[in-house]
Amino acid sequence: MKIKQIYCLLVATVLLNTFSMAQSKSGQKINGYKYLCMEEQGNLHDLEDKFNAFFSEIGFTILTPDDEEELSDDERLYVLYGSYVYNTVPDALDNMTLTLRNSTGRIIFSSTKEAACFVSVKRCAQKASDKIIQQIRTLNYSFDPTLVQKKNKSKVVEDDETKNESTEQDGSTEEK
Repeated sequence: MKIKQIYCLLVATVLLNTFSMAQSKSGQKINGYKYLCMEEQGNLHDLEDKFNAFFSEIGFTILTPDDEEELSDDERLYVLYGSYVYNTVPDALDNMTLTLRNSTGRIIFSSTKEAACFVSVKRCAQKASDKIIQQIRTLNYSFDPTLVQKKNKSKVVEDDETKNESTEQDGSTEEK
């Protein structure tokens, strides 16, 4: 019996440490971005307004799709594109997923939370979004442009090296 309890405690500790490491990595990932452009989805259950208000509160600049188009290519590197999906599941817990992607479409953050609410679908959606917001709040957002710049600079160096190699293979001597 004691061995089983020790084993359960050990497994719980490992899972907690893994969750903490994943949270800090997610926090680092979103810290590289300063703009949020939520996908316009008809503001179902006031969720777009709620997410925009929250991200604005923690330090993001909220952009409309028109605002985002006016940004320079350099500034677009710092935009997260948000979308959410709310699923009503009959006879089960409803769930919501918030996904944040960068300009290349790579998922930077995604979270799915469940909620049970028997009064109204809107209240259930609000509860699920509250759980996602609480999770993001624990990441302690603070914009750090070097997190995205480092990734893009290394990619540019790799692209330049690849271009130089292909130019040498072609026998062309054109200088850039």
